[in-house]
Amino acid sequence: MSNVNENAGRAKALTGDLASLWSALSAFSLDMRGAPYPLSARLADEQDWTIEFTAAAIEEYKRFIFLAAVSGHTVTPSLVVDEVWHTHLIYTRSYWEQMGDIVGRLIHHDPGSGEAADEALFAAQYHRTLNSYRRFFGEPPSEIWGPDNGKHVLPKGRKKPA
Repeated sequence: MSNVNENAGRAKALTGDLASLWSALSAFSLDMRGAPYPLSARLADEQDWTIEFTAAAIEEYKRFIFLAAVSGHTVTPSLVVDEVWHTHLIYTRSYWEQMGDIVGRLIHHDPGSGEAADEALFAAQYHRTLNSYRRFFGEPPSEIWGPDNGKHVLPKGRKKPA
């Protein structure tokens, strides 16, 4: 996996604060020590993901959180990243306290209103999110950010048929 420093040649140079933020987020483990059911295990179980795909999705989630903190606009995750976000939200100490301390502010998950205009709004925000992603990290992995990323997300509590 690449990191911000590896992409500095094709992305805007990061200031010390941005590089420090990315370094802290990158090093942050979503699996709390001693947790009886660590986030990564729960995510892999609930979504029927491999350990490798789960690790990649968590890495991309951290990039999304970085973008939420620094992009200056509302960001919208891919369906895969959103699934990681939903799972992280239920590990409240990790999300609100530990990650909140790293980011320096709260990042709220605001669902749509259910109105017809939501789809166009989220599509525009997603496009801006991908542009910001490219600025900081280079081209996003299509398996997690591409138009077909939703094929990797199962409805809550449903496993693929055996």
